[in-house]
Amino acid sequence: MKKYLIFTFIIAFSASLSAQTMPSLNSSDATKAGLEAVSKEKPDMEGQITNALKKDDGLQKEAINYLKNNPETAVSLASMAKKSGGSTKGLMKSILGDKDLTAAAIEFISSNPELLSKAMKVIGM
Repeated sequence: MKKYLIFTFIIAFSASLSAQTMPSLNSSDATKAGLEAVSKEKPDMEGQITNALKKDDGLQKEAINYLKNNPETAVSLASMAKKSGGSTKGLMKSILGDKDLTAAAIEFISSNPELLSKAMKVIGM
């Protein structure tokens, strides 16, 4: 009789454990959540990087050098450099006025951890 009672108890216990499902995080759900978080922060980060580019000469020079050496942006930058007369501040103002060049400069800074850290320090973060 004790054997049946113990056997019944074991069966009931194992059935109760198997009835519980453990929540699992699907990798596609995690990816979606990550993309949503980044997309919410991205406009704010772009504005912060733009402000840092307006203030810091070192970031300006790094961005201009990148745009100068990038085959996709070199032609546009060269024409802007002629119009600005060689002034770094004037050239940066022209770059920030151009949507494509601004996007390229922001992408360059945000993909470089050292420059991104410098940009965040400039704006006080």
